[in-house]
Amino acid sequence: MPEGPEVENVRQELLQLVSKQVEQIRLTPLSQKYPKYQDKQALFTQFNEKVLTEIVRFGKFLVWRFKDINAVILNHLGMTGRWCFFSDIKNLPASAKHVKIIIQMYTPPSAIFDDTRNFGQFRVFESFETVVNYPPIRQLGIDGLTSPFPLEEFLTRLEKKNFENQPVGEVLLNQRLVAGVGNIYKTESLFHAKINPNRIVRTLSDTEREELGLAIGEILQKALLDKGSTLNFQPYELPSGERGNAQSWHKVYNREGKPCLICENPIRRSVQKGRSTFYCSQCQKKS
Repeated sequence: MPEGPEVENVRQELLQLVSKQVEQIRLTPLSQKYPKYQDKQALFTQFNEKVLTEIVRFGKFLVWRFKDINAVILNHLGMTGRWCFFSDIKNLPASAKHVKIIIQMYTPPSAIFDDTRNFGQFRVFESFETVVNYPPIRQLGIDGLTSPFPLEEFLTRLEKKNFENQPVGEVLLNQRLVAGVGNIYKTESLFHAKINPNRIVRTLSDTEREELGLAIGEILQKALLDKGSTLNFQPYELPSGERGNAQSWHKVYNREGKPCLICENPIRRSVQKGRSTFYCSQCQKKS
């Protein structure tokens, strides 16, 4: 799933659509196979002829706002959702085989939302205030891409009782702690801080907690600058078709059995909440 750095890079490219007038937002025939899109075309018609004014990010969510209308659109990329720019509707990218949404602007570029596994979201809320109070957004923690990283707030949130008896690798996936952290950057941040993902939060020293917070901020900013991670099994790319390069410096993610780049000990894999996590048992001791 695209994480904070990927979503923010997508948002930054989508800003090319801001200040342009929408000709039409159209749900494709393919979208009508899925209940979340069925019979929803009328909701999107209200945005026709409106000017897109901004796209705001909350964690991994994007909120699209328009001029002269209170309604907004909430977008989540899900596992495989991606935006692609196009100039000619008759000449869409060849790789776009699961198009659910077409946003046709009066002047190029326009954009399509392609979502292979259909876990993405593109839905209408009656106002910006309503979407901000949508529980998955209202309950988000620190924005992990805030610079400088809010270390003190991170340390305060990490002290909450509902976290203290959980493995730190599971806690970091909780968007109520740091929004935008997913499995890739959780794994890399823990390695950077030399903390085993299976350590129970209450066993972390004050120094380890600080090092973890600093590592999260550093890793996320580095991934942002490198335009995210494009992996063989995760076809993330920007609307322009450009791919990320952060995978070039991954130290442990998806490297099971390969030698640690620091000590040459084989990288191990464990499963936390159904997700694979990778670590070096020598560099990231459990105690």
